[in-house]
Amino acid sequence: MIQSFHPDQDGGLTREAGLVGTAPWIDLSDPDAADLARAGERLGLDLPSRADMEEIELSSRLYRRGEVDYMTLVLPALVDSEAHEVAPVTFVLSARQLVTIRYHAPRAFRTYPAQAEQSPFDTGSAREILFGLFDESIDRLADILEITDARIESGSRGLFRTEGERQVHDLRTALSMLGQAGTLLSDVRNSLVTIERALGFIDRRETHSDSGQARRSIDLLVSDVNSLSEHAGFLTQKLSLILDTVFGLTTIEQNASSKTFSLVAVLFLPPTLIAAVFGMNFALMPWIDWRWGFVAALGTMGLSSLLSYLYFKWKNLL
Repeated sequence: MIQSFHPDQDGGLTREAGLVGTAPWIDLSDPDAADLARAGERLGLDLPSRADMEEIELSSRLYRRGEVDYMTLVLPALVDSEAHEVAPVTFVLSARQLVTIRYHAPRAFRTYPAQAEQSPFDTGSAREILFGLFDESIDRLADILEITDARIESGSRGLFRTEGERQVHDLRTALSMLGQAGTLLSDVRNSLVTIERALGFIDRRETHSDSGQARRSIDLLVSDVNSLSEHAGFLTQKLSLILDTVFGLTTIEQNASSKTFSLVAVLFLPPTLIAAVFGMNFALMPWIDWRWGFVAALGTMGLSSLLSYLYFKWKNLL
């Protein structure tokens, strides 16, 4: 799907279906090879394919061809309350036009056109629209961090219950939730890194110009990215601490169970020894012909277990 966006009188953006060559922002959502070729020919741009966008080398994600800048960012998109997907988004910036190419649906691309008039960046130029998209994407990443923090809190409440014992399925559910939160945190931090690199790439280009406003905009966006990076680092440490605590508590519970089984085995060692002695097949054995020999053997085994129990109880081992 191809959409074109024009600035309106209120400082917002008006959406128009199809490719309009005069539009300052053209969004290509899930384009095929024919769409890319047709759009590139009409706009006079060499638009990258999906395989080109997925290249991981920095030189393949940030580069300049002629007077056109190519920047590929990695942005997450929450599909529902549990799952998310991460995919590259390419921003092609020329002097008069911004072209975006994407194969998933980050929420910023849906919310920014409707809220462009409230953005600190105007919509009068392609570069300002790019800054507005970056700002909206950063705000969305902040929302995702809040969602992730809520998931971590929800998962930790299930793990650190004070009443009763934790159920096994509750533990698995909580650990699964925390694992998803950790994956989402990693994707957000990766996205912030790509945005910061893109801003640094633009900043180097602006160094040779006299656009002080652009430099101030870049500094503002970089400051937001740094703040979110610190918050994401804090959440990562928080998640790591929770997981370490969970594994520590699990180890303590396992040690307690092993201790119980070991002590029970030790309590039955004296009776087992007595039973082994009386089970020997010798011709002459004490108490063999005694009427109360069997009862005496059972009493001796019971007494040995009782004495062992009292000893471990005295030593606070039970």
